[in-house]
Amino acid sequence: MQSASNLNIWRLTWPTMLSNILYMLMGIAFLKIAGTMGTDAVAAVTTGQRLYFVLHAIMMGLCSGTTAMVGRYWGAGDKQRAGRFAALSVIVFLIDGLVLSWFAIPFLDQLVGMFGLAGEGHAMAVEFTFWTALYAPALLVTLVFNMSFRAVGNATTPLWTSVVGVALSVALGIGMTFGWAGLPEMGLPGLAIGGGIAMVITIVAFMVFWVLGWLSFKPYNPLPGFVENGKTLVDIGMPAAFEQAFFQGGMLIFMIFLASYGNAPFAAYGIGLSILGLIIVVAFSFSISAATLVSQHLGAGDKHGAYDAGWRIMRTCVYLMLCGSLFMAVFAERIARFMIDDPEVVGHMVDFTYILCFSLPFMGIEFSMAGSLRGAGDTRFPMMVTIFSIALTRMLIPFILVKLGADVFWLYTTSLMDFSIKSGLNMWRFRKKTWLSNKSLINNSSG
Repeated sequence: MQSASNLNIWRLTWPTMLSNILYMLMGIAFLKIAGTMGTDAVAAVTTGQRLYFVLHAIMMGLCSGTTAMVGRYWGAGDKQRAGRFAALSVIVFLIDGLVLSWFAIPFLDQLVGMFGLAGEGHAMAVEFTFWTALYAPALLVTLVFNMSFRAVGNATTPLWTSVVGVALSVALGIGMTFGWAGLPEMGLPGLAIGGGIAMVITIVAFMVFWVLGWLSFKPYNPLPGFVENGKTLVDIGMPAAFEQAFFQGGMLIFMIFLASYGNAPFAAYGIGLSILGLIIVVAFSFSISAATLVSQHLGAGDKHGAYDAGWRIMRTCVYLMLCGSLFMAVFAERIARFMIDDPEVVGHMVDFTYILCFSLPFMGIEFSMAGSLRGAGDTRFPMMVTIFSIALTRMLIPFILVKLGADVFWLYTTSLMDFSIKSGLNMWRFRKKTWLSNKSLINNSSG
């Protein structure tokens, strides 16, 4: 079990942070390549990535059950049950990924149509999203594989999956887009196809290493207690999955409101959010570390250590987010001009960047506090907070603003309100300490 020292916090966090940054860089690289093909191509990639992120976020929420149970049993010294829950999670996620992602394929035209993209942009988005959905299950299995290793305190193996996967994805994506190195020239869809093939190769290789026992953490037969253990994973993870589904649904509705202002604000939002995601992943990485350390300490019966871990992680995260805010504010216009040579899009990107810079410290609090709660199995409270905040700041207020004909700048400001609400409520819940006595993880799984 990892202690709550600052050193161990960083040991857990920096590989996760670097892994997330690599994935964000891959997304930015794809947008940069699309930028050479025009605004319609950027809008198409933004749409495809946004729709995939909906599925990814839902599965990430469901992963809360994996983190809580694997981490708890690892902290209690029961490596067999930890390995059993990890193996079971991979099976569950593979099935869920196949069902959810491929079920969406017949409805891609309607899903993309929600964004109101005009002409060629819509057609390009449908094709790009099709290939993204086709390969999505491989990315989702990679997700739960990585979360299982992080839950036992091993963040370096997930880092290697990221390094290999991202490098292959960018190489194959570029090669299949422009027809380099003898690969077929497929245009914009080549980004999604090349990236998908790369992720399949990566996760198959690492799963073989895992089963053969070449990695530090071994899987165990998931069949004993399959139904009851699966129910435990679902019971803990479902509120977080529903939270993410509602959040992503709210963001989709928000982007529909945003699309009514034209392709330029829409493209600016997609590029700006991807770039600022490099800072946001810092908060997300600390959230994973918080869930890991809290679940391990609770598994060992150390409630004081669990509380201390969550609090230490939150403070460290906020300090780094403040630094990120200052950096992004100073270089906002330079970054925007690097990404795209369109004065209108650049102007919108700069405005959006400044708003999010004020939001980043609140993101740090919200992510780390919610991560601590989820690590303790308290997934319902963050869910209720997210539903309330998204309904207010991403649906109701934007609807009113659009009806009033407000400038798009005021739609951007709802991000600040959203994270202010969530950070305050999750902080209150954490300090109340009721999550320390959560009974949902105690004696609820079979051997």
